[in-house]
Amino acid sequence: MVRDKHEAFELHCVGVEKDTKKSNSHHWTCKYCGKRYTSGATRLLQHLTKLGGQVAACKEIPDHIASEIRQKMLGSPNTLPTSIRGYASHPSRASASTSSHEGESHFQGSNIGSSSQSPTQRDSQSHARQSGLGQAPGHVRSSLTWIKEKQKIADIEIARTVIMENLSFNLLNSNQWKTMVKAISEVGPCQGWSGPSYSDMRTTKINEEKKRIDLSLAPMREKWSRYGCTILSDGWRERKNRGIINILVSCPIGTFFLRAVEVGKKGKKTTGVFIYRHIKKAIEEVGPSNVVQVVTDNASNCRYMGQLLEGEYPHIVWTPCATHCLDLLMEDIGKLSWVKACTLQASSIVTFFTQKVKVLAMFREHSKLEIKKPATTRFAYMWIVLSRLLEVKVPLRHTMVSTFWSEWDESSLEESKSIQRLCLDESFWDSVKAILSVITPIYKVLRMTDCEGATLGLLIHIMRRAMEEIRECTLVTEDQRGEVLEITMRRWTWMHRPFHGFAGLLHPAFKSPQLYDDVEVLSDRLQYMSRVVPIHPIWMSGEIPLFFSLHVGIESQW
Repeated sequence: MVRDKHEAFELHCVGVEKDTKKSNSHHWTCKYCGKRYTSGATRLLQHLTKLGGQVAACKEIPDHIASEIRQKMLGSPNTLPTSIRGYASHPSRASASTSSHEGESHFQGSNIGSSSQSPTQRDSQSHARQSGLGQAPGHVRSSLTWIKEKQKIADIEIARTVIMENLSFNLLNSNQWKTMVKAISEVGPCQGWSGPSYSDMRTTKINEEKKRIDLSLAPMREKWSRYGCTILSDGWRERKNRGIINILVSCPIGTFFLRAVEVGKKGKKTTGVFIYRHIKKAIEEVGPSNVVQVVTDNASNCRYMGQLLEGEYPHIVWTPCATHCLDLLMEDIGKLSWVKACTLQASSIVTFFTQKVKVLAMFREHSKLEIKKPATTRFAYMWIVLSRLLEVKVPLRHTMVSTFWSEWDESSLEESKSIQRLCLDESFWDSVKAILSVITPIYKVLRMTDCEGATLGLLIHIMRRAMEEIRECTLVTEDQRGEVLEITMRRWTWMHRPFHGFAGLLHPAFKSPQLYDDVEVLSDRLQYMSRVVPIHPIWMSGEIPLFFSLHVGIESQW
């Protein structure tokens, strides 16, 4: 059966003649570009929509006409051949429309079943139509081409949304973004739906998502009684400078956010009692028997909170944040006179290069690495600044002796000459190497504690190795090495808890017979076990029970 000629032939072509060899083909000339083709309606629309495919795209057709034709075709709920044939299936609706709504209904009128039909009947009819069309010659290739064209348009709209809404490009790498795009594509063409509204998103949808998250966390909650968990508390300030305390729960299965507490309100002070009230609420919610420790920073109010905590819950340990303690340790080392003098000189170099635009441009001609700026809020910023300076030592010197430097109009100033002498001074770089040699072991421990997967049992062993590395440093004098060791030992004594020694004894990576002869570790084990195991007369005698001497025995009692 020969189908009626597509309306696009009459609207956008001249000299249309029927092809006698093929029933659905016509000889036609585009009235915009003047090129003559022999094809059916599929290739004609590919030509007119500027999408191309099996025929070249028209370069002369006005954009608004191509957009209108493309909008009509994309409004069809079926694939390419069905939508093209439905383009003129209702002549009464075939007139050009400037409204997007009219363009969509123009195509959908011939493909959407009657409202009296059930969804099953409509699906079966649609499947039958697609099965019949799939048997037509060239249908598969045309359908794939049409899908690719629609994907091309979708990519344009997605890219435009990301750019106009100032979204991060990394968003497109996330699994959630890919899941969302896939879910939208499976919805298919539908009229009147544009996703959740603003009011639904801020009320219904967010509450529904919270319930789903709580449900997904149920397996983690069930493991608390078996593995125990840690309550984490971290204070920070948001953009409006309001104090916030985040409370989290961590266990070997994972960590999740429990709640946020706003501090600094009228009538509320961030005292130890205030923090303890919210920590206690979290402990009661999790279950006191399931909590092993509470970790906070080292502020005075947190220390007082720890005293209140251990007084009411003897089996729960308050542990100061190891990362915060190590950062304070590096700040203490930075206050030493010989260290402070070198860091001030390094800061002057960084400030000079980053504030002088021309000097920075000269430096970038010799280096692919950027200079790191000091940031007091960043952990171990002193190590980061000095190590980067040492990495760009050669480019810095090349900048100071380059032709561009000598031709710079400010190179003769005293400040510029002072920085030039400092960059070329070998004793300064020796001081940088010496300082890095004594703080790098501490920086390694800090990186370990501040990364995912760090366990409590590692701390005592890694910290001992760090102090051993400091003792073996040869780039500093004996007095300087002694000062660093004294400060390190003072901070370690403050942050060390019996819990650390007991966890270090059980860590499988450091299991050895010599470990059970370590007086410090055995003392930590005895002190901690006396808190979590009921008091027995043997504790008072000072003797160590037999099951404490065997690793297997300790695990069975634990």
